[in-house]
Amino acid sequence: MPYIKANDNRREALRNGELALSAGELNYQMFYHIKHGLATIANLYVFVKQFLGEKPNYQKYNDMTGALIRCAKEVERRLNKKSEYLYQLMEYFDNEIAIYEDLKIVENGDVE
Repeated sequence: MPYIKANDNRREALRNGELALSAGELNYQMFYHIKHGLATIANLYVFVKQFLGEKPNYQKYNDMTGALIRCAKEVERRLNKKSEYLYQLMEYFDNEIAIYEDLKIVENGDVE
């Protein structure tokens, strides 16, 4: 679980729904909202979409997937809560990622 230093404004910004700039910040943002009972599937979706931005790339998709998995694991481990909704959110993006991957195969060629 990444930790955002308490002595700057990033924690407060992430708590208030500002754009997460890294996978660690996205993880922190989602975990915070879940821990404090503020999370809905809708606001978690918004956090992810903001993080991905207008033109997601492989790195963003990979970072988002990792943040969702690690956050789910920490929710289960530290909060002793089920986190299927985080896995469901990740699966929701599977189609979007598949479309991106197919486009890149056409643009760059497939793995040989």
